[in-house]
Amino acid sequence: MFTIKRVLMGLIAVFAVIQLIPVQRTNPPEADPIVFTNPQAAAIAQRACYACHANTNSWDWYAYIAPVSWIYVDHVMEGRQKLNFSDIAASIANNAEGGEGMIQRARAEEETAGGETGGAAGSAAELIDEVAESMQKGEMPPSYYYLTHYADATMTAEEQAILVQGMRDALAGR
Repeated sequence: MFTIKRVLMGLIAVFAVIQLIPVQRTNPPEADPIVFTNPQAAAIAQRACYACHANTNSWDWYAYIAPVSWIYVDHVMEGRQKLNFSDIAASIANNAEGGEGMIQRARAEEETAGGETGGAAGSAAELIDEVAESMQKGEMPPSYYYLTHYADATMTAEEQAILVQGMRDALAGR
């Protein structure tokens, strides 16, 4: 019994100490936010995507409790790197210039499978196509996101189509 008590006290002490490890939860200013022309598409994006793909995160309560906070912050930063509605020009450029964005990942998968890539130039249209494809494949939102955001993350096929068309309309000419 004494050993179990010591182990439990040790675990509590470790949990308390890891809370002191700093984690940066930032919301940088919106440099070049996407401007949706369709208010319904904007509402869908804000509800289902902005928590990880925009600089307007409200940082849920579990973003402050280690070790979950470490994973959460990492996923938000990765999401913003791949597609950031708050800096859409950077998202397009990151994908076009070989960043770790969605287009580059798709091209790498095509090369690995022995297929041809779509060329070096990335564009808003390619980025939108990748967004649409990842939603259709069920990759976005990721399954773990549903654990805490089921109602927000769930999109019907119609909502997905509205979001994709809204992005096409908002980014026409880029």
